[in-house]
Amino acid sequence: MTSPLRRLLGAIAGLGSAILFWILGSSLSEPLRSGRLFKMDAASYQLLAFLLVPALILAVVALFWVPPRINNQGPTVEGARLRTALAVVFVGAFLIGIAR
Repeated sequence: MTSPLRRLLGAIAGLGSAILFWILGSSLSEPLRSGRLFKMDAASYQLLAFLLVPALILAVVALFWVPPRINNQGPTVEGARLRTALAVVFVGAFLIGIAR
């Protein structure tokens, strides 16, 4: 059984990553629509890197946090479902940010 503190930290990491992916998508939406994605200034690229790196780190933390089996032999079936749901949430947050 996973401790409540570890569950809380995994949930916070997932929420933080989804928020960062949403902000990243909204930051990319205007250059994508105007067709100047590869013609931005250096500060814009730095902002994208500043958002992408923590979002990916938190996503990895959230995706690999799964409830272990009783014998500590790997993730449960529910853990695989949780990873799939988190990946859908991350991609959805990114796409909602772009569409906004």
